[in-house]
Amino acid sequence: MMALMTSGGRLGVSRVWLSALTVAAPRRLIASAAVRLDFGVASLPDPSKKRGEDAHIVSRGSATRAWAAVFDGVGGWSRHGIDPSRYSRKLARIVDVELHRQAAAGELRLRDALHAAATTNAEVGSCTACLAAVDTQTSLITTLNVGDSAVWVLRQLGGAATGSTGSGGGGGEERGPVFSLVHRSKVQQHAFNTPYQLGTQSRDSAADAELGVFAGRAGDVIVLASDGLFDNLSEADVRLLVSEREGKPAQHIADTLAYVAQRFSFDPHRQSPFELEAARHGIDFKGGKVDDTTVVVLRLLPDGPAADGERAL
Repeated sequence: MMALMTSGGRLGVSRVWLSALTVAAPRRLIASAAVRLDFGVASLPDPSKKRGEDAHIVSRGSATRAWAAVFDGVGGWSRHGIDPSRYSRKLARIVDVELHRQAAAGELRLRDALHAAATTNAEVGSCTACLAAVDTQTSLITTLNVGDSAVWVLRQLGGAATGSTGSGGGGGEERGPVFSLVHRSKVQQHAFNTPYQLGTQSRDSAADAELGVFAGRAGDVIVLASDGLFDNLSEADVRLLVSEREGKPAQHIADTLAYVAQRFSFDPHRQSPFELEAARHGIDFKGGKVDDTTVVVLRLLPDGPAADGERAL
């Protein structure tokens, strides 16, 4: 469903919700156990382009506050002689600086940081944005999304993973604990393949971003990615790939997701999520959608020293 382009009322509701949670979060939202974070990043540019247009950040601003984000530069600007990566990368830098400033003051407000960055970024262009922050003392997860990049949170709920994505194992064999999708940010589009975006001449803003706040727990896997991942891998694909790699470092998971998504994007015969979405809009499109693919993975783990292969955040 296409959302309204302007929403003054929604801005008021979102700010009240965020304020209440940052000042006095309800107990039902707060997990009691401290966690440590293991992170991984994989970024594969569209092979047809000179450079990728995505940007990302992974940072820790204090002993208990860490965050990650992915920004997908809108490729249409290249038709006007503008490098789409300049806007997304500048926005990423400003967001990171603003979040560090907030963390030093003992707070973290994703929407405010994104708003500050979007209103001060002097580069011409636009991009989508998805962010996630983790309070490692309480395991509280906060997400913010504008456009068709996304934040997913997967949780181990028991059972055994079966099937195959063609990523290296035989099909139909049990491969370990099943991860279920427990949080998915909403895709925001004005029309098919026309996502909400921040930047030059855009009517969208950080006020339109979808905010989520909920209790995480040790074992959760957070995936932030540009649409190059989600246009080519279904929910079932992502769940299976993560389940097959339970206990592996976040970098291994990120590399696998990005590699398989890009490989599938080259297949003109595989029915992709993008093909299915195009068909729902009466558009004839076959196979995968080649694009930049950026994936950031955060693993929430029981508090303690990092294990071999982990990239501690």
